[in-house]
Amino acid sequence: MIRVSSYAQNQLLHTNMATTQAKVSDRTVQIASGKVTQEYTNISAQALELVSLQRDNVRTTQFERNIQTTKTRLEIMDSNMSTMSQRITNLLSDVLNGLNSSNIQEIPLEQFAVSFRQEITALMNAQHEGRYLFSGSLTDTPPVDITDPAYTPQVGLPGVFTADFDYYDGDNVKLSNRIDQDATLTYGITADDPTFEKILRSLAYVEYAGTNNDTTVLQEAYNLLQTSLDGVAAFRSQIGAQLTVLEGANKNHADFKTYVQNTISGIEDVDVAEATSKLAFDQVQLQASYISLTRINETTLLNYLR
Repeated sequence: MIRVSSYAQNQLLHTNMATTQAKVSDRTVQIASGKVTQEYTNISAQALELVSLQRDNVRTTQFERNIQTTKTRLEIMDSNMSTMSQRITNLLSDVLNGLNSSNIQEIPLEQFAVSFRQEITALMNAQHEGRYLFSGSLTDTPPVDITDPAYTPQVGLPGVFTADFDYYDGDNVKLSNRIDQDATLTYGITADDPTFEKILRSLAYVEYAGTNNDTTVLQEAYNLLQTSLDGVAAFRSQIGAQLTVLEGANKNHADFKTYVQNTISGIEDVDVAEATSKLAFDQVQLQASYISLTRINETTLLNYLR
């Protein structure tokens, strides 16, 4: 029974106990979750900053994903260009042997051309995550179709050498990706570039020359291969420069993200050691409050006289 004489003290103890119980509950949640609070209202002074930082973190993560996707595509392109360069170099050696030899018919130029054309076609029809890389914006369409009836690179031989782009089924729109808040990187190569047309046409000429023992056509094929080799080297330089841009942007994002995450952690994360120490102190206070309340409620004249 609460007496008039102890009512005020009893109420004060109840208030202090409720406050301490809330602290114990909050400390327990903090230790379990590792977070200062579960509600923005409890950090109202920093809530706006926290929301802004979280938004920056999400946006930066998306930029990093864009960069990684673009980087992977460019690396595939560069690998394909490297393979093309090696194959062209090898074929140039074979073609040169054919030009310098009186027995051109003994060199299997036709077989070389057919095999190389299949490989080049596969390289230009490369995909990444279901997207054709050399088709421009028509990423669901294979860019190269040398079986297209309109593609006739040998028409007019041996006397006429004419460019033929009818193998190409893409468009001339370059790929692009947003790599920063105010930066979009336009990148990539389309298979209708004159360098690729020359490679394919030179192979048609090599095949023709091998079949017909025609050194004039073979010489034209050699000239086209030399020019296309320079074009492939230029592609690789271009891709290298774009990869450098991506690396720089990615490093900036990584540095900024570290800053953002550290700042978020400073606002959100609790010092577990400190919280544990405070929890122990609050639990001692709460236990003392229970004991004090019990003693107050047990106070009688008889107990006092004892």
